[in-house]
Amino acid sequence: MSAAGTAHREQRRKELARLAEVRGVMFDIDGCLVLSDGPSGHGGRALPGAREAIDLVRATGRSMAVFTNGSMQTPARIAETLRSLGLDVRDEEVLTPAVVAAETMRTLYPGRPVLIFGGPGVQEEFLRHGLPLVDLDRALAGEPADAAAVVIGWDTQFGREKLQVAAEAVLAGAPIYCTSDAPSFASERRFNVGVSGFIASGLSHVTGRPYHVLGKPSREALELLTRRLRVRPEQMLIVGDDLDLECAMARTAGALGCLVTTGTSSAADAEAAPADRRPDFVADGLPEVLELLSLASQDAAPPSAQTQ
Repeated sequence: MSAAGTAHREQRRKELARLAEVRGVMFDIDGCLVLSDGPSGHGGRALPGAREAIDLVRATGRSMAVFTNGSMQTPARIAETLRSLGLDVRDEEVLTPAVVAAETMRTLYPGRPVLIFGGPGVQEEFLRHGLPLVDLDRALAGEPADAAAVVIGWDTQFGREKLQVAAEAVLAGAPIYCTSDAPSFASERRFNVGVSGFIASGLSHVTGRPYHVLGKPSREALELLTRRLRVRPEQMLIVGDDLDLECAMARTAGALGCLVTTGTSSAADAEAAPADRRPDFVADGLPEVLELLSLASQDAAPPSAQTQ
């Protein structure tokens, strides 16, 4: 065998050894599990290997989460959509930035009202967590918001009136939080633009105050993922299509990161990426990830999720 062939074989052996230690797997949704022109797979199709990859994770006893940076829909609605596409995803396995935001607000501002902007995916999650909310209608009518914080989600009806209310709350001392500032997300045919970051950037521009992102790859998102998977970060495999989101998150955590080139980022992008965004693996799609996990599982006893 040539020196190059020997080096390749040794590299593959090391990769499989690390994969054999994985106890929890996170899959991104858009561009990884599914492809569509709607949010979180709505109206789209499951990508090749998605069903089989999820089934393998279950069969090997690993914990699993699917984590989208979209905040338009509730986790239950997203899970329903994924199941309609043939993917075995449970409601409690779906994470969104709205879940991160609600848990963060409950920790930082217990009992204090929060001014939120977004659709059902944000509003219902905050109500489910029992968080007091600023009455937006009254605020729009001119009543002081007295908000502890302003949270920006996917709000396609955000106009000047809402900007006015949000800016007044921020200038009165409320920090700005954004569910996601990703400029776009993977889609089937059309360029799908992000909304939350656009609004947060505008609010920041108007007020001169910075905003803090709570979705991937934030520290808050990583901490939530660790709790849900019930494993240490170094025991995680994070699979996604975006170097700036999933791969950056994996690097920050010390987890294994796998880029699938079925969405936003390409293999060439990965090759040119800085160290803090470079994936451990690059795959053409989930069938290749499935093959690697299958090979790694053959040499390891079926793991069970371990608490920290």
